[in-house]
Amino acid sequence: MHDMVHEHEWSGDIVDITPRCPNCQSTRIEPRNYAQRLGGAIGAIAGSTSGIALALTGAEIGLLAGPVGAMLGGVAGVVIEGIVGGATGCAAGSKLGAAIDKNILHNQLCRDCGHTFSDRS
Repeated sequence: MHDMVHEHEWSGDIVDITPRCPNCQSTRIEPRNYAQRLGGAIGAIAGSTSGIALALTGAEIGLLAGPVGAMLGGVAGVVIEGIVGGATGCAAGSKLGAAIDKNILHNQLCRDCGHTFSDRS
């Protein structure tokens, strides 16, 4: 695997560590982040689904308070748990995906020559 090349030029107290393509030395590099985006989407779907399932279980328990209690508690629970579960799942999936991008996939793309490479150093 190719490692990202960093240019180290000392100019007073400032260090230039611009990432460069190991193939053509271009500085026109962009991250692809495929696993991070996919992990976030899958996490959001899974988190929302489990949050809604938990809320529906809570609505069944709310039947003890009567049909009105189950209706109001169920609707509020589904909305809140769906949002919270989706956000939590998205955050966890994005973190996992970012780790996969950084350590496994060739996450960097050179816009000049099209070479893909890892940003591990």
